Amino acid sequence: MKLIWRTFFGLVLALGLMATTATADTSLDNEVENYLAANDGGGGEPSSFRVFWMDGIKMESGDGNFTFHIRGRMFFDADWRDDDDDIDSDIRSNHVGFKTIRLGAEGTMYKGVIYKLEVNFTEGDFSIDTDGSRVNLADVYIGLANVFGGDLLFGHMKQGFSIGEMTSSRFTTFIARAAPVQAFAPGRNSGIQWFANFTSEKRVHLAVGVFNRTNSEGNVEGNGGTGFNVRIAGLAIENTDKDMILEVGFNFLWQNLRKNNQFVGYAARPGTSLGAAAIGAASGGIEDEIRWGFEIAFKMKALHAQAEFFSVTPNGSGGDDATFTGWYIQIGYFITGESRSFSKKTMAWGRTHPNANFWTGEGGRGAHEIAFRYDMLDLTDEADEGEMTTYSFGWNWYWNGNARMMVNYVFSDLDDTDVGTGKINAIIIRWQFDF
Repeated sequence: MKLIWRTFFGLVLALGLMATTATADTSLDNEVENYLAANDGGGGEPSSFRVFWMDGIKMESGDGNFTFHIRGRMFFDADWRDDDDDIDSDIRSNHVGFKTIRLGAEGTMYKGVIYKLEVNFTEGDFSIDTDGSRVNLADVYIGLANVFGGDLLFGHMKQGFSIGEMTSSRFTTFIARAAPVQAFAPGRNSGIQWFANFTSEKRVHLAVGVFNRTNSEGNVEGNGGTGFNVRIAGLAIENTDKDMILEVGFNFLWQNLRKNNQFVGYAARPGTSLGAAAIGAASGGIEDEIRWGFEIAFKMKALHAQAEFFSVTPNGSGGDDATFTGWYIQIGYFITGESRSFSKKTMAWGRTHPNANFWTGEGGRGAHEIAFRYDMLDLTDEADEGEMTTYSFGWNWYWNGNARMMVNYVFSDLDDTDVGTGKINAIIIRWQFDF
């Protein structure tokens, strides 16, 4: 624990010192935010609304007091697998279906009140096992802007933890998140969270939250189980002349499980988006758990990369405590010359816009991206559950800023006491759009 806290405070100090060398961020997300801030109404009739398209259907009152954004997304996935016979048949099955169908809205009221409501009509992006419900909550919250320089939110939302998790599934490089992100990032729960960006160039991001573990309907599971999370991340390098950034971050979560059935579980699919988990570990009699990790992300023009390391320790009353670990590294490159956008507001990757949209009658070919990822998830330790190593190769074809086709080839080497030992080969295709 001393090492964790020393590293955490060292990172805070380093980010504060490096923030003094800032240059202006010219990413598309921040250009949009700057434009809206400079043109936020005040010159129109309060009762009038303007409707416009900005990667989605958006509305704004004449005086800027009210905004409304209709949101939606659809992911349609198919995978074909060639696995060893020694692996459980549930893992070896092929799948075709909708990974995500989501509708919702977000906006502001009287400028200072923030709201968001999104509902999933499938099992959702982050579920490995479901409770049989086909309709569940995504982000559902209300909040206040400009509270001690940040936003204070109440409701069901992602806990600040991991760039792999905080990057929306609309913008991830691979169809499925890396196995350690699936297993260790807490995802969405119900609670209170405050986040803000510091320095004049907004280069340092802090998120602090208090949450209870919840089910897919946003309700508390068991009795209590309050946890605390913190994420601090920032741009150590930001050079607009070279179109280059370097982001570093630290994540920490402590969860009280004394009154929450004293149970915790971790699971991940083998680089695929549908079907059963290929590896998992579950422990009972747990009083609390500690999760922490480091993240780093880099981009320079068409090249981008990221890596993370995770360590998780469920602490039991019986004495010996297991420690699970995982890490991944990935790299991507736009062969058509685009640059991946990065949002300083969330310290996560954003939307990619092709230089020339496909299928417009003007000869555009869209954006083409190739990528590679290596990830490792180790759940052995005292529990002796298993481990999985996965190699993922990806090609993404962005038809425009709102639609793309993704193709992944995945090779996993699995050694698990429950589902078997062997190799998993899979080809996964996704067609997606969002607005």
